[in-house]
Amino acid sequence: MRSSILLVVISFVLVGSCPPAWSAPGHVEGYIPAAAHAAGRFGSFWTTDVWIYHQGATGVHLWFNPSGQDNSGGQSVVIQLDSAVVHLQDIVGSLFESEGIGSVHYAADGPVSVISRTWTAAPDGGSYGQTIPGISVTNASFPGSSQGGALRMLVNQRSSARANLGVVNVSAEPVTVAVDLFTSDGEPAPGDSSFSVALAPFDMKQINDVLARLPAGSRQGLIIRTAVSSDEGAVMSYLSEVDNSTNDASYQEAFKFSF
Repeated sequence: MRSSILLVVISFVLVGSCPPAWSAPGHVEGYIPAAAHAAGRFGSFWTTDVWIYHQGATGVHLWFNPSGQDNSGGQSVVIQLDSAVVHLQDIVGSLFESEGIGSVHYAADGPVSVISRTWTAAPDGGSYGQTIPGISVTNASFPGSSQGGALRMLVNQRSSARANLGVVNVSAEPVTVAVDLFTSDGEPAPGDSSFSVALAPFDMKQINDVLARLPAGSRQGLIIRTAVSSDEGAVMSYLSEVDNSTNDASYQEAFKFSF
């Protein structure tokens, strides 16, 4: 079913490839790269709320792609966009009746903007969390796209926080992702700074505390690079840095930068 929906979306994109003088923002297909209904470290429990703002769309297909498995046979949940903003609370636990961590794939019949917040309750009341916007599939990294097509994130290494790296396969093909950690001068970081991640179709994985692969210490301006090393596939990446004391989190979408 997912393939037929994607063909509809691709047709929409092709028809709209020659827009008029003005063009609505948003996109028709994308991913929330990380969503959860799961326990985390230091007493945290993470859930994800989603807001969908439609700009002409009337409906959207949503898939939850659990981490660590082939999700090519997944079935979508169809949401009617009958108001300007549709709010989906605890999308993994409530809408998909699932648990764990994964990505959310969406495909609409018109432009949408998607925002999510993944959060955990604070020990003394309130909550901590991070805003994760939906990413268009056009921002994915593909094989053979050279250094300019690789994805990068920046982070400082410090003992008071943990940095979690996410990689998301947005294709129906298995993909291998090469991950490299560099110091601020572009040299390979000390320790186990190069490794590969294998992803099944529509799979995602989060490598928790990825900087624990390096010797202990404080380093400023580390660069994390991810790139497709297999012949097929397409990926997105993100970095979630979490304060070990409070579980306060900050999110960073990977960017493309050639050097």
